[in-house]
Amino acid sequence: MLISTVVAVALGVAPIKQDAPTQIVSGDYSGRIGRYSQSVDGGGATHIIGRDRNGAPYELTIDRNGNVEGSVANHVVNFHVQDQG
Repeated sequence: MLISTVVAVALGVAPIKQDAPTQIVSGDYSGRIGRYSQSVDGGGATHIIGRDRNGAPYELTIDRNGNVEGSVANHVVNFHVQDQG
């Protein structure tokens, strides 16, 4: 799974359709998402903390099943990811 793509979807910089149940998202979004750090806790969840290019903070958690939850500035995000590889 490409963490930068997950962050790009959460920040709204990846082109996705809000009403589509399943989508394939790919591309290099590293230049548009700002800097972040990531860590993995004892339960296998990945935690991502960073700031976008405008300085707004974001914090995301991706559990072992691919569920993403977090906050981006003043917004709450929640979606599911799956590696197609």
